[in-house]
Amino acid sequence: MSIKMAMWLHGNGAQPENYPYSQRRMGGSGLFGGADRTKNWFHFPIATPVIVDDKRLKLTKVFVDYRLKFSLIRKLHVFDGRTRIAEVDVDIPPLVRALNGTYQPPADHSPGEFIEKMTMFTLEVPVEIRHGISVTVNVSFDSEIIGGQGIPNLRHLGSVEFFCAGADFE
Repeated sequence: MSIKMAMWLHGNGAQPENYPYSQRRMGGSGLFGGADRTKNWFHFPIATPVIVDDKRLKLTKVFVDYRLKFSLIRKLHVFDGRTRIAEVDVDIPPLVRALNGTYQPPADHSPGEFIEKMTMFTLEVPVEIRHGISVTVNVSFDSEIIGGQGIPNLRHLGSVEFFCAGADFE
């Protein structure tokens, strides 16, 4: 089927479930910090066209564009009102060895690039929508212990910067 409607929310509209260590809303994004070894859910309420031309729309894909530092996105849930209609384990990119010997995530995806199970999530079966859509992501803030000179066991604050989230409907 063809896309009948696409709706998006800017990243500065992301709502943290628990009060984050830090947060900053900017013109181009929403930036959230988390203390090391913590997790938080972030919610994107998507304006939802339920009926178009006397027909209920079906949700086919959702998107989240982000940048990570000392953090990983672990899960994505999609809700129609209070009903969870999709749950996805996000693909974690393979870690690469940095020059200092630690393992780090690879460079971020290109701006606006959507990769299945990382930034784009296609529902196995399109779901007829009755209420409003919420896209929810679980972020794990976690860095490795670094043996710095004079500062042993230095830990880092992680961050996630959201640029946008959206949904395609047929």
